[in-house]
Amino acid sequence: MSSNRSKTYWRSPLEAGGKPDDPGAGKSDVALWRENTPDRIDRRNFLKATGFTLALGSLAGCNRAPVNKAVPFLQQQEGHVPGVAVYYATVCGACPSACGVIAKNRDGRPIKLEGLPGHPLSQGGLCAIGQASLLGLYDSRRFTTPQNGGKECSWDDVDQAIAAKINEVRTQGGAVRFLSNTVSSPTERAVIQRFLASFKDSKHVVYDPLSASAILDAHQRMFGVRALPRYHFEKAAVIASFDADFLGTWISPVQNSAGYRASRNLETNGGNMSLHVQFESRMSLTGTNADKRYRIAPGELGLALSLLAQRIAAASSAPFNAGAPGASPVPEAELDELAKRLLEARGRSLVISGSQDVAVQMLCNFVNNLLGNYGATVDLSGPSFQKQGNDGDLAGLVQELQEGKIAALFVYGANPAYDLPGGTALLESLKRVGLVVALSERPDETTAAAHFVCPTGHSLESWSDAEAAGGVVSIRQPVIQPLFDTRPMIESLNAWMGAPQSAYDSVHAHWQAAVHPRSTGGADFRAFWDKAVHDGFAAVTPVPVTVGAINTAAVSGIPAASEGENYTLVLYPKVGLGDGRHAYNSWLQELPDPVTKVTWDNYACLSVAAARELGVEQGDVLRIAAGGSDESSTLELPAYIQPGQHDKVVAVAMGYGQVSSARFVDAGPEWILRRPTVGDNGLVGKNAAPLLSLEGGGLRYIRSGVSVSKTGRKTELACTQTHHTITVPAEPGDGRHAPAADRSGNNPGRISEGPAFRPASLSCFRGGPVSRGGPSLHRPPVDDGH
Repeated sequence: MSSNRSKTYWRSPLEAGGKPDDPGAGKSDVALWRENTPDRIDRRNFLKATGFTLALGSLAGCNRAPVNKAVPFLQQQEGHVPGVAVYYATVCGACPSACGVIAKNRDGRPIKLEGLPGHPLSQGGLCAIGQASLLGLYDSRRFTTPQNGGKECSWDDVDQAIAAKINEVRTQGGAVRFLSNTVSSPTERAVIQRFLASFKDSKHVVYDPLSASAILDAHQRMFGVRALPRYHFEKAAVIASFDADFLGTWISPVQNSAGYRASRNLETNGGNMSLHVQFESRMSLTGTNADKRYRIAPGELGLALSLLAQRIAAASSAPFNAGAPGASPVPEAELDELAKRLLEARGRSLVISGSQDVAVQMLCNFVNNLLGNYGATVDLSGPSFQKQGNDGDLAGLVQELQEGKIAALFVYGANPAYDLPGGTALLESLKRVGLVVALSERPDETTAAAHFVCPTGHSLESWSDAEAAGGVVSIRQPVIQPLFDTRPMIESLNAWMGAPQSAYDSVHAHWQAAVHPRSTGGADFRAFWDKAVHDGFAAVTPVPVTVGAINTAAVSGIPAASEGENYTLVLYPKVGLGDGRHAYNSWLQELPDPVTKVTWDNYACLSVAAARELGVEQGDVLRIAAGGSDESSTLELPAYIQPGQHDKVVAVAMGYGQVSSARFVDAGPEWILRRPTVGDNGLVGKNAAPLLSLEGGGLRYIRSGVSVSKTGRKTELACTQTHHTITVPAEPGDGRHAPAADRSGNNPGRISEGPAFRPASLSCFRGGPVSRGGPSLHRPPVDDGH
């Protein structure tokens, strides 16, 4: 920016390079207003104009609105004081992490969610998605009543129709599949299994849009148990992460962050803190916090891990088939140093990867085993249940649907038509299924193809539970009566089994039969239950997990993948939107990405060098082609130039282009230059899921051989880093920021050229402030040594 100061300030790397992000870059809001106001207006007339505008806006809002009543209490609770908030311990239902929550409730309405202090996993933390999930409770576009063929009906009607269809399928011995994302609730899983047990050919298929299936498959092959370990970051003195954004989106960021924070605490670690080394291809939130960060291509992650494993195995005198991996993408000396630090921290180190390649995850297991981390920082005895998806089962289900082998499909809280590659083909396959029932909270791409829609309501409206990790079981209690005619999934399945039972009774019975026997306090069930409801959780003995001896026969080095001349596409989740299930939430759409600071859009991230090579500037619309001939293999998005990204990588966020974001065509805010928040598709952003691949029994988020080209169009991105700033230093001649006259009457009339603060010794500060000012201000002497 222009200034009479000796220093120059930039708000982005593009400003530093002489290419401002927006026409007003480097100028204060006052200067921009002056440039765009040809006729000067004084304060009096300005207030007149704004007052008149406010009056018009108020009159426009005086049309009669429909009456919507939410009655706080039908019967006032004993001891309740109107207007005084009460608090309930419950569980966040925004994702399978199942963090503990304190719900602030005033006059019967929950108004704020915060983390539950003392919860063993989340430890009082709650992510942005959990905080914003409260908005979904009051969303009038949720399903408000059951539907049959797209038409509203009563629960009695839908129950009778579904029961008749189910009996027909049972009589004919047809195949029944129950499809869901990870279900953290042990009670819900038990009810699902009882429901499916009445059919001859049935299966519960679990998938996660942000899959960790490769980690579970790797443990199945090496330890004989398909489990996701609980990673104890708080016990790790050295952390090596290979493309795992564990502070942002990987598995359970709130839990990971709590452990990571503890490992970095100097006071509790005797003046030491953990060493964090990050290998990644794009700039992530975790990468920005690392002590050392290495920018490597996605195809080189396995190679870097192989070279590290080779060093660990050699130092441990363990056999390892390294093969001929090739040249290291990281300086050899750096790998030597990392291997040394890991070996010095045996049993107090952690090696993780976010890769969906089973071979890479097996290498992580191999290294962690050599370092003695199993049973310490990697826990299989009390595993995590926050990711249970099986991509192999998912691929099998997709094939069965294509072949028309499924008689009935129940979809609970999942949106496969949006989440998965080939969503259009999947919708066509659903037409060949005799019964499709969607148990969902709100409309989406999949519910539009269902024969019956059974609204499940918001997680704050019903009883359930959660066991996010072995030994920690939480109770999800309702904090408000259902606002609409909805019903929890548990009650729907109970009704269709001919044994109606409330969600409360189901949870209560399951805890009495399966959870209380695992308690260690010796209390009777009534006392145990009351304490668990009050505290929000109960610590019990984990269900025993049979872990076999490690099998390392299939572990070997991984050579670098050939990248070719084209780019590699990396699909990733954003901290705010995650997998996209909350795309309806304007709070999350407005939330700036912690790295790029962009809101309301997804985009194609390129490195500075890649943008220069392609002749791309910020906001240029790019065409990303993944090699297919149909439209699903291409994507057009604006470019965002991100320093720190690998030069042969284009990164695109998932979770956008959801039908639930169509509401913002009319209701969404508009930002600079009155550009609407939605794109030409009528949605916020573009859905990147068609560029995923479901190959080798796993969802793959990396695709090589992608071409990137300019379309000739340009758009703007709403970036809080460069728009509407109020922190730009004052410009020359702006008298509002000139220092006031000192006591002697002197006034230099301009901002001093000197530094804001002069360095001094601690004794000087005890005598008074050391700051810039007039002659009369206290100016202690400066020691010669400073």
